[in-house]
Amino acid sequence: MNFKYISSTPSLGGRIKQIANDFVVSEIGSDYATSVKYIPDKKVEEIDWTSIFNNKPEGKDYLILDMEKNNLATTTAISQTSRFLQLSRKRISYAGLKDKRALTSQRISLFEPNQERLAKFYFKNIKVYNPFWSDQRVDIGNLKENNFVITIRQIKDKTKEEIKEIIENTFKEVQEKGLINYFGEQRFGGAREVTHKVGKLLIKKRYKEAVMMYLTETSDLETDEVKEARKQLKEDLNFRKHAANFPTRTGYESAILNYLANNPEDYLGSFKILPKSIQYLFTHAYQSYMFNELINLRIEKGLGLDVIEGDHIINNEVYLPLFGFESKLSDGRAGELEKQVLDKEKINFKHFHNSEYSVVSSKGEWRKLKTSIHNLKLLSIEEDDMNEDMMKAIVSFTLDKGQYATVFLREIIKKEIIG
Repeated sequence: MNFKYISSTPSLGGRIKQIANDFVVSEIGSDYATSVKYIPDKKVEEIDWTSIFNNKPEGKDYLILDMEKNNLATTTAISQTSRFLQLSRKRISYAGLKDKRALTSQRISLFEPNQERLAKFYFKNIKVYNPFWSDQRVDIGNLKENNFVITIRQIKDKTKEEIKEIIENTFKEVQEKGLINYFGEQRFGGAREVTHKVGKLLIKKRYKEAVMMYLTETSDLETDEVKEARKQLKEDLNFRKHAANFPTRTGYESAILNYLANNPEDYLGSFKILPKSIQYLFTHAYQSYMFNELINLRIEKGLGLDVIEGDHIINNEVYLPLFGFESKLSDGRAGELEKQVLDKEKINFKHFHNSEYSVVSSKGEWRKLKTSIHNLKLLSIEEDDMNEDMMKAIVSFTLDKGQYATVFLREIIKKEIIG
């Protein structure tokens, strides 16, 4: 992806997420805050499930829990929890997606779970605790902010004083100017950066191309085994052969392949078997890509994050469109830039309405051009215990929901981040 910088500080270099525990995320809600307590090496305190269920209040059918996960996507953790508890995914809800390669904590709810299954619940990289009953499920509206504690490793050829100066100057500059409200790399599928490309094909109803791109597009960052599997599938199109042993962890490719093995021409149907939460991602990713491109165009034209003619203003802040079928071009200069992005992509607003596959339809909405960052702290600078003759720095900060930590970390590191 093409990202610009708002800060002019020198590059710190280094990398994030060398290990999942380098990227710690906790959730802050309207009336709660979670925190990482148990993973990786502490046992969850014994929960008296008999007492919890015997004292369940009348009409409170949602069991609320804090969930920690390590090196797992939220959707994968929920799927594993669903299977273990023999509880439909529709009966498990959460306030927001958390990073995959990270150590995270968040609040979830289970609708009428089974006591015996909960008492046996165990995954090495998923922990649940702090149970209580509610008459309301956890929902997206409950989430307000996310707090991050990030370890930047592999910092080369810099003294502690130089590292401190770069980080603190970046903090100051971003707080003064605001942070570009990009969607981060993970919005586009991480290493493969394929999700938005698939989304574009889906809204254009080019379903076969969309499925084949999702299944066969490779990345240098994938394992040789996965790359080879994608290559062979592209060459032989033998869905049945590859369905049984496709080597990706999520199982989504295998699910699509199993469907196509029995319905070889129903490419649209193969997408519909994916969880709804996954299906929605493709159109959203493409909207996010166009949003980022609109920001880039403003910066390339020298307009930056300033207000221009025709901008959509809410509470004195500039909002840019996430295009959809109800969108209209803005007036003035803002509308000219929107049209340039649409023309370059050969897309119009009608493409976002699909009567045969409503999941990929979107009426559109608005998102802030820039955002703020809170509670910035430089926690420590020390020798990198995992990389000889290198340094590491630990920073913490808080972002509003829907904002990406990697966008801020890029300002410090000054290079692309896959996170």
